[in-house]
Amino acid sequence: MRERSIIFNTKFFIIHNLDKNRKKRILSELYKAGVEDKDIIFINHPNKNEITYKIKKIAVQRNTKQGIESKTIKDGWISVTYKHYLALKNIVEDSIPLAFIIEDNVGKINENIYDRISSYLENLPNDWGVVFESDQFPFSYTREPIIDKNKVVHQKSNEITYFEDGSTLLMGGTRSAQFYFINLETANKLFDNYLPFNHAPDFWMNELFRKLNIKSFWADPSIIETEKHHRTSTNYKYSDIFYILKSKITNFVLGL
Repeated sequence: MRERSIIFNTKFFIIHNLDKNRKKRILSELYKAGVEDKDIIFINHPNKNEITYKIKKIAVQRNTKQGIESKTIKDGWISVTYKHYLALKNIVEDSIPLAFIIEDNVGKINENIYDRISSYLENLPNDWGVVFESDQFPFSYTREPIIDKNKVVHQKSNEITYFEDGSTLLMGGTRSAQFYFINLETANKLFDNYLPFNHAPDFWMNELFRKLNIKSFWADPSIIETEKHHRTSTNYKYSDIFYILKSKITNFVLGL
């Protein structure tokens, strides 16, 4: 009964860049993981060449922090971060109880997704906010304590953490923004505070998690694998000179 309820209540939002091979692969992996077409929603737009003056004016703020992070957010990151916002918008407006937000560079999903959700919910406290899957770092990399080794989820601090030499270890509770499980309450909190953003989705959510006291968890070991040898789609090419110039002018006018 519980599994049927999970299947009925969970939707899958795919942050997609219109690459046909990526779409084919992520659909294949979702099907193998037990997901049906009716529960999959693609967020296809806007892409980096479609970022308008209006979107930047409403959705983007200048990053005023010191150092490398003070750079103007590039249009590719605006595209991805805005798509994550649109996924949250869908979840909130349709009152979806549970959802995954997934970027299309996921290469493999190595478990039935509904079995995985059952494991999450058995292990999570009632006030959980978000669960991250990623093969980038095991939880041991965080140097944070594992409270119960028998659980598949471990709470991650939202604070910036550091190596012994003072260099940054991790920027907060996120584990990239490649594959994460979220409930409606958390989606509402993020949606209400998401705009304007100043960075890629994982960096921006780190700030929101601290501000909103959202409890973040990492699933470990992760069931996903990143696409091998994938190339980022967030950078412009020299052939995009028209869009590059248009973007620079828009940024100048808006003070970004």
